[in-house]
Formats: sequence, C-alpha cells, structure tokens
Amino acid sequence: MPFAGVSVISDGKLQSASVVVCSAASGYHLFIVDGYLRSKEKTPNGKSIKSRPFRVGGYWWVILYSLNGERSQDEGHTSITLALDQDVSRHVKVQFEFSFIDQIVKQDSARIHLTEVISVSTGTSCGHHRWMKSRDFEASRHLRDDSFIIRCDVFVATAVGSIAPTSTTEVPKPDVLRQFGYLLQTKLGADVTFEVGGEMFAAHRCVLATRSSVFRAQLFGSMMEGTTSVIHIEGMAPSVFRALLTFIYNDSLPKREVDNMEEDENEGDTDEDEDESEEEYDEDDEQVTWLQHLLVAADRYDLPKLKLMCEDELCEHLDVSSVATILDLAEQYHCSRLKEECVRFARLLSPAKLQILLSTKGWKHIAKTYPDVVNELIVKLASKFY
Repeated sequence: MPFAGVSVISDGKLQSASVVVCSAASGYHLFIVDGYLRSKEKTPNGKSIKSRPFRVGGYWWVILYSLNGERSQDEGHTSITLALDQDVSRHVKVQFEFSFIDQIVKQDSARIHLTEVISVSTGTSCGHHRWMKSRDFEASRHLRDDSFIIRCDVFVATAVGSIAPTSTTEVPKPDVLRQFGYLLQTKLGADVTFEVGGEMFAAHRCVLATRSSVFRAQLFGSMMEGTTSVIHIEGMAPSVFRALLTFIYNDSLPKREVDNMEEDENEGDTDEDEDESEEEYDEDDEQVTWLQHLLVAADRYDLPKLKLMCEDELCEHLDVSSVATILDLAEQYHCSRLKEECVRFARLLSPAKLQILLSTKGWKHIAKTYPDVVNELIVKLASKFY
C-alpha cells in the first residue's frame, strides 16, 4: 500500500510534522509512540491521543489512541479507532486494519479487502474500544524500550464525492524524507541498536524493514534476532554503515565521513611526519575505497538503488591506478554498467598508459581470475584498428 505519513507521539504530545497526501484509494499511516509510560500518565481514561491528519482515498483521516480506554467501561484496555477529520454529507465506506509494525501478515492488501466494510460519518469513529488489555500489552514483545509503532492500513471503498464545501487550504508538499531524517537524527522511537566497529547506531525496525528485504528478514522474519538489544555487524566500517543508514532514511547518496579511528590516527601525526602524511594521503583514493565498500554494503542489504548510485560515482573516478580494482569489484557484484565503463576506459587509453595498466598487480589479478574480461578487452582494442 502507498505510504500516508507518520505521526510521532513523545511523552503524550504529538510532535510537529508535515502533511503527507496519498491520492490512492488505499494507504497506510504509521503511529509511533515514544515514552509509553509518560504518555499513559498524561492520557487518563476517556482521553485519546490524536494522530496527524492523513489523506487516503480523497478523505482526511485521524487515528484516536487511548492508553487507558476511550470510554469508562474500557478502563484497563487500550483503545484505537479511525475517524474522519472533515465534514461529509454521506457515509464513507471503508475497510481498515490496525497492527503492530512487526505483524506483517495483517498488513497484506488481500487480507484488508476481506475485512468488514464499515460506514463512517462525520463525528463517529470505528475500530477497537478494547483492543488489548493494558497489562497484556505491557508484557508483550510489541513494547520495546518504552516505545511501540502501530500501522493503520486503510482502503476507501466509497468514491470521492458529496463532500461538504470547506475552505480551500494549500496542502504542503510531501516532506517525508526530512521527517525520516529527523527520526534518524533524534533517535526518537528508535527500537534497535547496531554495534559496528565499536560505534553504536540507533535505528527504527519498521524503517529498515520497509527499505531492505535483508533487514526485514533479520528483524521480523526467519532471521529475526529476537529481543537482542544490540545487533553486531561484522566486516564493515562505521562510516560505511552510517552512510547506509543515511541512504535508507533520506534516499540520497550521503557524503563520506571519516571514522573516529581515522581521525585519531591523523591527530597523532607529528609536525615532522606532516609532509610525508600529506604525500601518502590521497583524498580521491579514499573516496574510491569508501564507495567500493558502500557498494558492497548495498549489495549485502539488498539496496539496488544505492548500489547503482555507487556505480555511477565510481564511473567518475576511473583512472589507471583504480580501474583494475573497480573492474574486479564490478565482476564480483554483477555490476554490468560499471564493468562496461571500466573496459571502455581501458580501450581508450593511449598505448603508453595501457602498458602501465597491464603491468599493475590489479590487472594481473584480473587476467588470472577473469580471463573473459581480458578477451573482451582484446576484441574491443582490435576494433580500434579496423
């Protein structure tokens, strides 16, 4: 289903966020509560926390969540309902499902379509007045580190129409990437921690699972880590994992950041070694190495867009000293476009530079490991003279 925004509740208060509009007939909204106990204290029986309005199927909706029961007879239970957030002149037919973020089976579109069709009008709500007993919820795996995430899937069966006239307002452009970036930056509602090279990274299971099939299996599927508070990642530098998270939340290629360990090593250089260090350090070489590691991480966590972005960047950094290493990487991780660019680069070299390339250790490794690549280059070189 299309994404229809996120509402973040912290200590019983709705945090500021921009509106996300979903024009499709179906969509889902995420309801994140950070600081369950404080929120429960601030919302006694009969009081509800209201989500940010979200638009699905041409109508504005809100989620009403009560941690102590919406009605007096519901005390001791959590209540959750869906309501229209606008005036309509007729009932709206809707199918919906509330689930915790890890209840993937309940979020299947086919399952939603099999639920009961409910008619909703202005001023009414529908859902579960006694969704769960509070004590059962507090003992469940859904409450992690005093936080939890609810997903509301909505399918509007009524075509848009007969809506009472309302004053027109300018709807802000979707700002979901900034919102997710805010979650990563503030760690609000974070429910999983990774340890990478001695550094700790807090993240959100639902975001990782939505973006990566590998994280989905690791956090919610057959590979699930259970209730482990810290997941250890081996064979990856902190700067690479940090970039991986940044892409997952912001959907853009991040800039390389130097690891703390590298910074400490650089700070330890003396004045006598400064000139020598500057000669040995090549910013472009560091960037190429970092991009290669990030491409491997993107392949490892099934992030094809990030992998393509790394390929594009590496295509811009080809030179005699790096092309063999990059070609080796392209072969290992099935990067066809990157491989083509490497072969093309070698084909266009002058005879002198080509001789230098063929004498490098990297190219000798290519010739030994991937003879087909060498044959392909020979064919392309021959075509230059015919």
